[in-house]
Amino acid sequence: MISEIQTINRFLASVSALETDKGAKEVDVAEYYTTQYVYPIRDAFDVAREFCVKTGLVIREKTQIRLGDLGKVYLNLGNKQGEAFILEPNRRQKDFLSRKVFLVSEPLDLVKKILYNFSRGSNGELWLSKEEVVTLEDQNFLGLLLQLGILIERKDVIELAPQYIDLLAVVISDTVMVVTPEALEKSEAEKRELTKIAEEYVLESERKRLKNTGAITQAKNIDHIAIRNVAAGYDIASFDDKNSENYDRFIEVKAGKSTPIRFFLSRNEFETAMRLKARYYIYYVCVKDKNPKELYIFQNPNEGIMKDPKFETHIDTYEISER
Repeated sequence: MISEIQTINRFLASVSALETDKGAKEVDVAEYYTTQYVYPIRDAFDVAREFCVKTGLVIREKTQIRLGDLGKVYLNLGNKQGEAFILEPNRRQKDFLSRKVFLVSEPLDLVKKILYNFSRGSNGELWLSKEEVVTLEDQNFLGLLLQLGILIERKDVIELAPQYIDLLAVVISDTVMVVTPEALEKSEAEKRELTKIAEEYVLESERKRLKNTGAITQAKNIDHIAIRNVAAGYDIASFDDKNSENYDRFIEVKAGKSTPIRFFLSRNEFETAMRLKARYYIYYVCVKDKNPKELYIFQNPNEGIMKDPKFETHIDTYEISER
C-alpha cells in the first residue's frame, strides 16, 4: 500500500508524460517516476504501480502501461504549470479518489476495518478518540484517509467526514452498528473492570480527602454501597468534612478510557440526583491502561453539568408501557 497521496499524482503524471497510442514502456516510466521530479519520493515504483493497477487508475499490458479511464479523469481534475502536473492533489482530486478509489473495491475493506472501531455520536457523527486511534493496526492506511479528508482530525477525536456518511451507509450499518453477543459480553466485561478500578480509586481518594481535613472517623466509615446494592442510585456514601455526623455526600462513579467526558445516567440515578440535589456528586474517572489518571467531580448534576453549555444531554432510551 502506498503511504502518501502524492504518489498517485507522481505515477500517473509519469505515465502521461511518456504515453503514446500503445502506452508507455514500464522501464521508462520507472526511470521517469524515480528521477524526474524534485519532490522527495517515499513510495517505491513497484508499490506505486501495483496500487494504480489494482485500482484501475492505469492498465498494465505485459511491458506497457497506459492510463485507465479513472486515471485520465483524475489527472484532468488536477492543476498544471505549463505541461507539468502539480504533484499535490487538489480538493477535487481528493474527493474523486475518495469516491471512486478508496471507498470502493479492495481499499473499502481496509476502510471497514478502521470504521469498526468507531462510535456513533448523538447527532449521527462517527468518531474515534485519539487514544484509541494509536491502537489501530494499519496506521499507514489511516494516514491516507486523513490526507484525503475522508477522516478529519479534531482536538480529541478523529471523525468520518460528514459528506461520506451517506455514501458509506451500508458499510456503517454492517460495521459500526453490528454488535455480536461475544463482542457485547467482552464490552460489558471491560466496563465492569473499568468500573471496579474507578470505584476503588474514588474510595481511596475520598479517604485521603477526609483525612487531610482532619475527618479521620469519617474516612474510616465511607460506605461502598455498590458492592451490596446496585439499585441505590449511587455507588458510595461519604462525608463532606469532619463536621458531618451523617452521610451527606452521595457519589455516583463513572469511568471512561479517555476524554472528552462521556457517560450515561440511568433513570434511577437521575431521579436520585434530583432528590438529593447538592448532596449528589458524579465522580468521572479517566482510566488509561487500567490506571486511573484523572478525576472530574460534578456536584448536583441536574443544576450543574446538565445545564453547562460545554456539555450536551441526550435521551436515547424510551420506556413503553401499557396504559
